[in-house]
Amino acid sequence: MIAHFIHHFLKITWHLCTLYLMFLALIMSGAAVIAATEKVLFGKALYFSFITGLTVGYGDIAPITAIGRVVSVLMGLIGILFTGVVVATAVEATRHAWQEMQSQGKQKQDRSNE
Repeated sequence: MIAHFIHHFLKITWHLCTLYLMFLALIMSGAAVIAATEKVLFGKALYFSFITGLTVGYGDIAPITAIGRVVSVLMGLIGILFTGVVVATAVEATRHAWQEMQSQGKQKQDRSNE
């Protein structure tokens, strides 16, 4: 079952590659805006962006400017959408794997009945 799930998960993820790259580009763009408005290094801003986008939010870095706060909220929303897409991908992969295993079970049963 796990091998079937992984196969279908990767297949669906490949089809959604453009969407995943768009989410990544938005997070990186948000990091650039945070770096510029909050006057922090890009590495710190990128860390902040991913922590915010993944909805973890450790709180060790916090935006001070209004633009930084708006961008942070937008990155949080992007993170929620990203999480939803990953969960939907996992659900669809599970459905495909389950159907595949059931059809294989029926084929085995049909062969044993012959």
